[in-house]
Amino acid sequence: MPTFLLGTRNFGRQGRPVIVLELHPVARKIADLLDPHLQRQGYELIAVEFKQGARGAMLRLLVDKPGGGISLNDLERLSPVLSDLLDVYDPIESRYLLEVASPGINRPLIKLEHFEEFRGKRVKLRTHLARNGSKSFIGTLAGVTPSGIELNEISTPANGAADHREAFKFEEIHTAHYEHDFDEGKRKPASRHGARG
Repeated sequence: MPTFLLGTRNFGRQGRPVIVLELHPVARKIADLLDPHLQRQGYELIAVEFKQGARGAMLRLLVDKPGGGISLNDLERLSPVLSDLLDVYDPIESRYLLEVASPGINRPLIKLEHFEEFRGKRVKLRTHLARNGSKSFIGTLAGVTPSGIELNEISTPANGAADHREAFKFEEIHTAHYEHDFDEGKRKPASRHGARG
């Protein structure tokens, strides 16, 4: 199961990162080790996905470049640097496969600042436990607080669209992603046809 983590730019009262989603201990250790190195080079560690399998582990680092997005050249340059750092720190006991990737267009929302940045946009949540028969919810991110979020115009695979607001605490949320609407720019407001005077 993938585990996402919060980076270290938002700090709480005691100087610790504000963690809004569940964190795997190995993923947290890797974030604490790599995030400062990436920040010094002008990058941001968006999330770590860690999966432990029978034959080894899969480690995916999602990295972005604030203000301009990350390029393939950036990822190619960062991959051996991050691999060398992981070899030095050796945070994973088993064999693992490393992937350094862009967060993509439907990027994970991990930090409190990420949720605030995407307020008013469509997001997709997956909860730990079913609510009204579903664990998957898509809606407009209407509100963000330090303890959770609110979605408007919620739709689920089971019941389709529903025009209401629903609150989710961060501890209820397993994963959250921005859900890009590819048709958003294609929609045009209805034209008004009136009689000419």
